[in-house]
Amino acid sequence: MKTVGIIAEFNPFHNGHKYLIEQAKAKTGADCCVVIMSGDFVQRGAPAICNKYLRTEMALKSGADIVFELPAVYTLGSAELFAEGAVTLLTFTGQIDYLCFGSESGDIDALIKCASIIEDYTSTPAFKDELSSYIKNGVSYPSAFSKALGDTLGNLQSLLYSPNNLLGIEYLKALSRLKSLKLYPNTLENDRKSVDNSEINLHYPTPLAIHRNGSEHFDTEITGYSSATAIRDYIINNDDLQELSGTLPSEAYKILSDNKNRLLPVTENDFSNMLYMRLNTMSDDELFAIPDINPDLIHKLIDFRGKYICISDLIMSLKSKCFTYTAISRAIFRILLCPLYLDAIKQTDNEKPYLRLLGFNKDCSEFLRNLRNSELINIVTKPADGPLSDPSYKLDIYAANLYEQVCSNKFNSKFSEELKSGPIMF
Repeated sequence: MKTVGIIAEFNPFHNGHKYLIEQAKAKTGADCCVVIMSGDFVQRGAPAICNKYLRTEMALKSGADIVFELPAVYTLGSAELFAEGAVTLLTFTGQIDYLCFGSESGDIDALIKCASIIEDYTSTPAFKDELSSYIKNGVSYPSAFSKALGDTLGNLQSLLYSPNNLLGIEYLKALSRLKSLKLYPNTLENDRKSVDNSEINLHYPTPLAIHRNGSEHFDTEITGYSSATAIRDYIINNDDLQELSGTLPSEAYKILSDNKNRLLPVTENDFSNMLYMRLNTMSDDELFAIPDINPDLIHKLIDFRGKYICISDLIMSLKSKCFTYTAISRAIFRILLCPLYLDAIKQTDNEKPYLRLLGFNKDCSEFLRNLRNSELINIVTKPADGPLSDPSYKLDIYAANLYEQVCSNKFNSKFSEELKSGPIMF
């Protein structure tokens, strides 16, 4: 059985995602499409518009065959950490033949070359000094990173101006590190250690970039291939979703329509009360202990103690040339998931990695059977049987229950305990 892997968020699942899966299968000849997907919180630092089970169902009914959950410790990290976690876990299954991703350029050779240059140059003292200098002068990290690269990339520089190219480059960097046996067991971004895993015999996927079809990432127009941003905005602001019928696969449209105002939409502002409580109950030391958040941003958040403000307004009031919207939002949701987020991100012991199964089609059961005796990774089918002592897994359960609590309060629905859930099967 030939297998293609895809890293996704499906927030929500739309025509562009279906196109990616179809093209990935067609270009690779794969029989099985395995997806590793963000859970209830996504990489831009926000709750998903609907829970991971609805998004899994959309994917399985629209071309995906197996969906695993990417642990929350990775989804709330940087693009680099997000990519490392997803690529490593997919590779550790030992059965992924191809790794496919959408890209504005679609030129895999150019992306590989770009990833290689960035990987080499960013490890030099010259780059690190330049980056540090820009950040100290109030430049946001993304802009500082681009400026510090300077003319190193030559005519490849334009690849960095598109979000899917950037994420694809991170996937390629992560795959390159795996191949060079530099695996990172520690998720703490500023304290990583590479280790020699020469005794591990990994089956590495071949990367393939699929030219992205449709609107740009932040386009707001509703078309046949609308951006996820435009679709989310429309769902949030309209009760009747009929206009989305042409931009969503039929099954995804039905799932979203049937659950509108029952289980969705969930937005960042639904967590505003919780943030107010967190900021007013966590000490300064506890806030400053959260890694990978700029101390100046923590100071600004502390200034809002005792002042109730919805999260979107808070982010806009703090957004500046120093702090991007995503950086602020990601910091807020890291705070909301403390102290378990802090325990997970500081995890240094090398527990056997796990993959939580969210759903699958029976036709690809062979893939799952082969995983049962894996020496590299544990597969979790029933949450209650998962590694309950693992800090990362504890965070996953806590994040899911926090999301479910907000959802049940907002829509007056029955609370569904995460440990009692199970995978979707078709």
